[in-house]
Amino acid sequence: MSEVNYFDKTFEMYIPNWEIQNLVMRLASEINRDYGRVEEEVVLISILDGSFIFMADLIRQLEFDHHVQFVKLTSYKDMSSTGVVDFVLDVQTDLRGKHIIIVEDIVDTGLTIESFLEQLQLREPASIRICTLLSKPDEHNDIVPLDYVGVDIPPEFVIGYGLDLNGLGRQLRDIYKLKV
Repeated sequence: MSEVNYFDKTFEMYIPNWEIQNLVMRLASEINRDYGRVEEEVVLISILDGSFIFMADLIRQLEFDHHVQFVKLTSYKDMSSTGVVDFVLDVQTDLRGKHIIIVEDIVDTGLTIESFLEQLQLREPASIRICTLLSKPDEHNDIVPLDYVGVDIPPEFVIGYGLDLNGLGRQLRDIYKLKV
């Protein structure tokens, strides 16, 4: 599909699935390089709802044992950040001395990930790194260090491959941007 419609808005094809899968393989390769020989436990934390599809594809490419955790943080309403991060579901395991990789679908303003990082650092992990499929550097201005980035994109609203508009569009295999 070259275009999709949600809530009277038209979205056009932006990143096809084959390109997304190439990004996932590259990111997995970088993570395998960095964590393939680590002795301590590695925990990947997926930020719900958006990153679950990316997380599933990513962990199937990892060549080392790791644990998976999910958290649910919200800061969006419709197409805008509210500026307030709500912790709906928190990590359910002790993270002390473990290597943490936060898996995010998109880093937009950086507010959500910054708030989450502050909370994680209190749990005394061995290290924390961030892996994101999409980054909007013009929006977050390097507010947090991103260790693994699939691709930088301009400040456009995107849906598909887990990303949504009011809960819809996550199932799209490709990523679409708002058509202006």
